[in-house]
This record gives sequence, C-alpha cells and structure tokens, in this order.
Amino acid sequence: MKKRLLSLTLVLCMGLSLTACGGKRAQEPSASEAQSVQEATEQTSEAAAGVNKGPVEASEGEQKSDRDTLVVAFDREPATLDPLGNNVVVKRMIEGNLFDTLLEFDTDLNPSPCLAESWEQVDECTWKFHLRKDVKFHNGDPLTSADVLFSFKRVHDGTQGNNAASQFDPEGYETPDDYTFILRTLEPWAFTEAQVCSEALSIVPEKVVTEMGDDAFGRAPVGTGAYKFVSWTAGDNITVERNDNYWREPSVLKTIKFRIITESASRTIDLESGGVDITLGLPNADADRIDENPDTQLIISTGATDRYIAFNCQKEVFKDKRVRQALNYATDKEAIRVVCYGEKTSDVMDSVVPNTLPGHTSDLTPYEYNVEKAKELLAEAGCGDGLEVEFMYLANSTNNMLAELLQQMWGEIGVTLVLKPTESGALTSSLNKGEQELCCAGTNFEIFEAGAGLYNMFHTDRMYSGSARANLSSPDVDKVLDAIVVTVDAEKRAELVVEAQKLIHEESPFIYLAFTKNIIGASSKVRGFVPVPTAMYDFRSVYFVE
Repeated sequence: MKKRLLSLTLVLCMGLSLTACGGKRAQEPSASEAQSVQEATEQTSEAAAGVNKGPVEASEGEQKSDRDTLVVAFDREPATLDPLGNNVVVKRMIEGNLFDTLLEFDTDLNPSPCLAESWEQVDECTWKFHLRKDVKFHNGDPLTSADVLFSFKRVHDGTQGNNAASQFDPEGYETPDDYTFILRTLEPWAFTEAQVCSEALSIVPEKVVTEMGDDAFGRAPVGTGAYKFVSWTAGDNITVERNDNYWREPSVLKTIKFRIITESASRTIDLESGGVDITLGLPNADADRIDENPDTQLIISTGATDRYIAFNCQKEVFKDKRVRQALNYATDKEAIRVVCYGEKTSDVMDSVVPNTLPGHTSDLTPYEYNVEKAKELLAEAGCGDGLEVEFMYLANSTNNMLAELLQQMWGEIGVTLVLKPTESGALTSSLNKGEQELCCAGTNFEIFEAGAGLYNMFHTDRMYSGSARANLSSPDVDKVLDAIVVTVDAEKRAELVVEAQKLIHEESPFIYLAFTKNIIGASSKVRGFVPVPTAMYDFRSVYFVE
C-alpha cells in the first residue's frame, strides 16, 4: 500500500508539471543562518537568522535602470484593503505598503519606532506612545492621536475577523494631546509591543473612514504608507503609486501594479515572458525551472508558517479526539509534504509551533503513518463501519493535489472524503462562522511570538476567529495558554509554550503537513527585494538594473 501511495504522488506530480533538475544555486539560507532557534530560551531575533536576503545593491558592472514600474503577481484577490479585515497574507502584504503601524519589527524582529517615535510602559497594564509630528495621510491631513484612537476602537467594534485588539481595554485608551496615545491591556499581556506591530492595527484616518464608510474605504484606502492607492480593477490588478510626501525616505520606484493571477502556471509563464517582475507564492514544482532560467532568479527564504489540516472540533464527527487521531495515523504526511510543498522548499512539521521560533519542540511523539492503528481507533470511537467527511479548501493546484491524496489515503480506512473546493472570499466567510467540518489552512505567526500564536489558534475564547480553524475548547490547554500570555519572562514563557504544544498534540486538532518556506520568483533584473519570514514584503528599496 505504501508503494501504491508513492506511485500516486508521482503520477500527480507528472500530471501537473515537468521540472528540470540542477541549474544555478537557489538563494537558500546558509548553515549558520538556518541553525538553532529551536532552543526554548533563545531570543526572538534569532528567528530572523534563517531569512535569506536578496541582492540590495547592483553588482559591479551593473547599471541601474530608469524603469519605475514594478509588476507583482499573487494568487488571489483580497475582499478588502481595510486593515479591519482578515489576515490573508496577500492582503496584509499590500496593506503594509499603504499603511503604517505605531511600531514595526526591525531586521532582528524586535519592535522598533514607526508612527510612534518613542514609547514607555507606565505600569504592568499601561503603555504610552509618543507620535511623530511630521506624518500626513495620503490626502494631506496630519496624523493625530485621534486617528490612532479611532483605528484601535474600530477594531473592537469590527465584525471582520480581526481580533488584534482583544487584549486591550476598549475603555482604557486616552489621548492627552494630539501626539500622545495611551493604551491599557485588560491584564498584564506579554505581547503588547509585538501586537502593536501587527498590520491589523494599521492606523487609518478617522475623517476619511467616517465619510466613506467601511466598505468604500476598503476599496479605495487612504493611509500614511510609502505608497498610495490609485486603482482597483476587479479580477485583474490593484495599482499603487509612490507617496512623495512620505515621512521617511520615498521609495525608489514610482508605481507598483499587483496583478491577480489565480492560476499558478500562468504566474510562472508571465514571469518567464516578462509580463510580471516578481511572482509571490511560486509553486515548488516550478522552482528548478525558474532557478535555471537566465532571465529569472529564485529566492527561497525561511518563514514562520504552518501548513496543516484542521478538524473542526465542534462538529459532531470530530468531537471525539480518537477520530482526529485516527485520521492523523491514516495520513502519509511525508508523501504529502514532498508532493504538495516540495522536499527542498519545506521542512517536516513536527509541532504546531514553527521551527524558527523560540519555544518550538521536536520531542513530540509523531502520529506515524499506520493504517491499522487508524482503523483500530475508528472502531473504538464507534466509527468502524466508516464515515463521510466534507473537506473545504481554497481551490488551487496545490490544494487539489492534497485533496486527491487524502481521498486515496483515507479511503483505505473506510472514510469517504467529499471535496468542496471554494473561492477565497466564500471560504474565509465560512471558516469564520465555523461551517466547515474539515479544512486545510496556513498560519503565519505574524508577531513572532509562539505563545501569542497558540493563544489565538487554540484558546476557547478565540473559537470562530480568524486564526482558530480547529475551534478547539480544552480547559487544560486554556489554563496553560492563560499563563503564557501574562508571563513576561521569555525563558519561562518558552517553557510554558512547550507544555502547551504537548497538550495540543494529544488533542490532535491538526494534521501537521509542513513548515513551508517562502518561494519567490523574480526577474533577473530586480534588485533590492528583501524577503522576510512573515511574507509582509516592503518594496521601498526595489529597483531594476539594465
């Protein structure tokens, strides 16, 4: 049976693409860059060490081009560009160029000044931020503390799956003057500074949002960022233009056109033909092809992203953890990782915490591929005669492969998998309502704190939110997560993170598929593009050479 499954994976691969081997070396992390960061006590800044940076300066003999428009391709159209909305990566990436946050992560992934030029902790629950006085929104209005207050309070009032302010006291904000903003947490919160770096808490102009309304603002946003919104052609592209009045040094390029190309093969072809300059989320099957093409370059960088299958633990079929464990045993995870995510472009996922973050543990006993064990657990759970499960997923080539593999594997234990490929907007809406039985998803630990990520994914209070796709409710897990978020000491917090991983692993709300790397294809003429673990790319320094 093992051989048959491996044969199936080869057939699927050959049917989707033919790739060549060899070629010039991909821009992968060095051994020193990829090491460590699995120790519970290491600093968060070391999580950035695995990031491979693209060329920032032209090489000797290269001449800078006067070309001023960059075309970037991605795989889906966001429903909105309002920071209030969900955390879909491509949405946040575009927003990161339109908006600014109070603080931002520096190259070592430490919170650093952004719209707030300085800040201090007043007491264990109170923080004071001092705003820059030279910042203007794209419409020319000055940024004041009233806009910051409005931006934070509307997150509390929002209904679009944004829980970024859930630990902040909605009645605890103050604006003593136009350039001072005070926030209070509901209790001591270990991740306040990191949370304030989140794109979900980008600062928006109160006057503009109030006049336009949320829906209209989301289609024509106004921020303080390096680029300003120009146009949105549904199903085709979103275009932004350099903000020449930016409070920092203006961007090199004048225009960025974000093209919406849902089919992965088309994105690759457009890159090769020169129709796009950068393609994000390059399929791993095309990596060698792009790497060996003299007109393109391959950039591979480590990330902080999980790829997994999530059981909706609130659905009757998955309330018994033995069923969840059985399907874990029935899944050949390594075959799926190699076929769907690439042997060189992903790592084995051995825990829910990415292996680039402090607190990750590799000591969990894996649910190894074992059909007989799976059948035994199903029988114990009263499902020995089989069951039917609906699988909801984003319709794309990778997920289609995953779905077919699961159908074959789970069929071996009498489980019928009903496939429900869904477009992005409808999928997000259904998942936020908890309508799915089973889904596949990816989680990016955007504030680089394992404890914060685990809390958002698995705490009972987070059920049916944007990150909690398993909707797990476990008193034992909640107890440890509650301790994590109030533990300021990083070493002690990392120990609790390990404890939480063990409890979550036993509950089996996920099937671990892969720690995926960021795979980017670019024109050989692109310089200055710097990949980051979150995939929230900053295009300010990008330029072209002749």
